Amino acid sequence: MTLQKNMSNMMNAIRTSRKQSIAEFSEELGISRSSTQELLKGTGNPRMDTVEHIAHRLKVDPLTLLSCSYSEKQLESTLLLLKTIDAFSKLSDEKKLKFASLFQELILLMESET
Repeated sequence: MTLQKNMSNMMNAIRTSRKQSIAEFSEELGISRSSTQELLKGTGNPRMDTVEHIAHRLKVDPLTLLSCSYSEKQLESTLLLLKTIDAFSKLSDEKKLKFASLFQELILLMESET
């Protein structure tokens, strides 16, 4: 799979998960609607600084955009994980500690089942 197609898959998955129109998505990215459409179709050929700009706006690593050769189900799981990390980062320190404690308990429960 080409880098353009990988980027297209990830961007489409993000846009779909956010239920954004192409106009809304291009506004969030800070690039023109026509450029956004080309990238979403996998026909765009962005410069590296554009890839970095888009990744920054989407709050993902640039390598994530370019190396995304996941299935649709894997993309959904990845996006859910990214949303969880983003939500976690906004919690107060007290809630982060509680979350970490509950998560550790969940891991221990899962390990005891195997």
